[in-house]
Amino acid sequence: MYKAGEKPNGTIIRKHFNAIKKEQFPFTYDVTKCATDQPFRNLQKSFDKFFDDWKNKRIVSYPQFKKKRDNAGSFYLQSSEIRLSETNKNSKAFEKLIHNQKQKHQYLHLPNLDWIKMAEHIRFNNAKIENACISQKDGRFYVSFSLQITDEEYKRTHPHTHSIDSKRKVGIDVGIKSALMLSDGISIENPKPLKKNLRKIKRLSKQLSKRVHPKTKEERLQGVKKSNNYMKLSVKLAHAQGRVANVRRNFLHKVTTILTTHYGEIAIEDLNVKGMTKNHHLAQAVNDVSFGELHRQIKYKAKTNGIKVLLVDRYFPSSKICSVCGEKKDDLTLRDRTYHCEKCGAVLDRDYNASRNLLGQLVNHKIGTDDPESTPADLTALLSRFSINGIATSKVETGKQQKSHVSGEPACIL
Repeated sequence: MYKAGEKPNGTIIRKHFNAIKKEQFPFTYDVTKCATDQPFRNLQKSFDKFFDDWKNKRIVSYPQFKKKRDNAGSFYLQSSEIRLSETNKNSKAFEKLIHNQKQKHQYLHLPNLDWIKMAEHIRFNNAKIENACISQKDGRFYVSFSLQITDEEYKRTHPHTHSIDSKRKVGIDVGIKSALMLSDGISIENPKPLKKNLRKIKRLSKQLSKRVHPKTKEERLQGVKKSNNYMKLSVKLAHAQGRVANVRRNFLHKVTTILTTHYGEIAIEDLNVKGMTKNHHLAQAVNDVSFGELHRQIKYKAKTNGIKVLLVDRYFPSSKICSVCGEKKDDLTLRDRTYHCEKCGAVLDRDYNASRNLLGQLVNHKIGTDDPESTPADLTALLSRFSINGIATSKVETGKQQKSHVSGEPACIL
């Protein structure tokens, strides 16, 4: 259609597929119809984005097929195909169930399958299920629900949204040694999940490469298949890689939720992540922190909670400017972890100095002025939430060192 000058349409292509699937693809009748209908809707969205990018002269990306992967895949279900129960209706215990009693597990019924026990309950009350996605990752199966809830239910399940104070402001400097440095003087430790599991992943990868499998395209065409030992070991490797992703995702969701439900305004630097990953000495560490995902979560959670987010220009020299007097230090390098101001004598942690400069952009776009400080009660509550969620933090000195130009002696020591 595209080569003939026509505009591809997912609905038309789906009609052609439905006309031939009974003869050419009879296996599609063994599963729910949603599994084959939804991909055409996704195809239509991809074509719409493709032509919209072409029209607005943005980066054009033609729709691509999903790759087939071992122990991975997903399919979509409409709400009419989904049923939930507090127990397995095929079991004998169902007849003795007291419906008013809260059960330990919840069961999901899927088309052409029996009742399946879920690991946890849906935590929203009176929620309307819009759709669900069944996926397989790392040899495990997951169900992701899309639910429609009320504002009251959202506030009940997100109690900290009531404690948002619009007067609380914070500047956030992201880094590698400390994942985040707040202008309140709180340093949030980087969990470094990839670095901690890299040795195991390398070992499993070397073992996997020695198992029987098609190593070239020619071997694959000759019919060389993956051995059972290869499939078993690939699951172990997927579990190790999945653990890294889960630890990183858990950390990012917890820390961004706490920040966007505690502060009313947030200033964060708009980093060039793609350019940073071109430095092969820093690429692995940058990807381990996942700066891009951190920014994305802060943006959408701030929009949900009505929080203001200021993205400071990436070329703003937040690390090189003294947050006390505004003097710029052009010879500052990455090895300098402490900022020494030669003009006013201030000695500050490098990342803390940068976070204060970002906060200054949020407050009044001036350097060297007094920034709003959180009360001890606010800091205690914030540190308590970090501790409860298992996020390691540390406190940096927030004092200032002023050097007397007359006597040459420091007037205030950190």
